[in-house]
Amino acid sequence: MMDSGASYDDPSEDVLFMLLEDIERDDEQFAIVKRTSDPSGQTYAQVVKNGAGGWTVERREGGPDSHYSVDVPSLRQAHEILTCWAFEIPQAPLPDWTRAEF
Repeated sequence: MMDSGASYDDPSEDVLFMLLEDIERDDEQFAIVKRTSDPSGQTYAQVVKNGAGGWTVERREGGPDSHYSVDVPSLRQAHEILTCWAFEIPQAPLPDWTRAEF
């Protein structure tokens, strides 16, 4: 799901990359990928460009106590993290996730 409300069912890795390119061009502000296997809607990852010129990727797997974020410098790194999360692909090395405080 994009900032504009556009949504895509079961996007491929390539579609996820194109959606992040939309954010890079400022056509969109953020993207959210939800796990449909969680009926509560509390399992998702989201990506946004941050003010430092890089990207922030967040993931949540349940309540607020399981909400984590990581900042990366490039669109490609944000795409890799988002893709690995979305398709449950093991990542090596894992990013240094920090717990998001609200």
